[in-house]
Amino acid sequence: MGERLGIALLVLALQAFAAFLFTRGVRLPGRFHLPVHALFIVMNLPLPYVLWLQAGARQPPLWLAAAVVRPFFAWQSSWFTFSLFFGISIGLTRLAVLVTGYDGLLTFIRGLAVGAAGFWTALAVAGLIGTVKAPEVTRVKITLPGLRPADRGVRVALLSDVHVAWWNSKSEIDRIGKIIADEKPDLLLVAGDMVDHHPAYTEAFADALEAVRPRLGRFAVIGNHDVYTGRNEVARRMTARGIVMLRRTAERLDSSGARITVAGFDDSGQGWTKWDPASKVIPELVSGLEAPIILLAHRPPPLEGLRGLPPMLILSGHTHGGQVRLPFGGPGLADLTFDYTAGKYRKADQTLYVTRGVGHVGWPFRIFCPAEITVIALE
Repeated sequence: MGERLGIALLVLALQAFAAFLFTRGVRLPGRFHLPVHALFIVMNLPLPYVLWLQAGARQPPLWLAAAVVRPFFAWQSSWFTFSLFFGISIGLTRLAVLVTGYDGLLTFIRGLAVGAAGFWTALAVAGLIGTVKAPEVTRVKITLPGLRPADRGVRVALLSDVHVAWWNSKSEIDRIGKIIADEKPDLLLVAGDMVDHHPAYTEAFADALEAVRPRLGRFAVIGNHDVYTGRNEVARRMTARGIVMLRRTAERLDSSGARITVAGFDDSGQGWTKWDPASKVIPELVSGLEAPIILLAHRPPPLEGLRGLPPMLILSGHTHGGQVRLPFGGPGLADLTFDYTAGKYRKADQTLYVTRGVGHVGWPFRIFCPAEITVIALE
């Protein structure tokens, strides 16, 4: 109870600061103060409901997730970003006005702040709509070195970054499982970031995959958000539900009917905006493994560092494809820090496929970057 109260007070304090910045900080005309403050109050009304959802690892119905919970999430994350960037700018501008006596600077920053808020609102609406849409199924053919002729055509379903939490509904998560089941894959691989905020959300994730029973099995690795949530508890719950966790381990699929090795390792949870330090274990992990090898790594590893290792197919997620991208195939947010953000890459005799994933973090937006479930036909 005390922790939730502390979170609520912190959220409300940040919101009060944001409202102050947007009204008095830029000297917004007085007639706008009451409507702005009223809007801030209305948009924070879902806070007790959200804390209740999170405390009990509950999920809202779809209509509440789409119309209330995710807009609340978007509002909070957006105004936090606004306060972070404009707080310093407004403070420096007010200081400059005090020193120079030139009010034109404040007029400029006020116009910039109002314009940014309007633009971001339009972006948020488009992004929120993007999160409600069903994931696309991307079907690709990829050559797996060392694959025997009898195993050609094996279909691998790659799922990543579902982020089951208080901001998505059970029906949305169940829809993911149905889409995969309808594809009838031979093998299911989950590239991490299954849950957020509470390890009990693992049960909802596993429920969705209950109908997915590929002949070669179901395997998963720990992503950085699973680390933050409680990696060992998430792994324990996944294992109890019949999903094999690859935790710096490998499994040979001979007994299931295919001569393929699958391997994987836990994400470190460190430095999530860049490649994972845990990828340094890859040479040791794959040493001595029988080809062909599929390596499951939550974050795309630096391929140049894998030169000299046996050729593998590496499957990753984490980047969300950028989550927010420019139109017509333009770059996204992930391109600022990652070399590999979405699709197939070939380098240093290694093949990497990065899926866009199905969830979202930070801002609950998907813009020009639809959610994706990948089905790979091995050749």
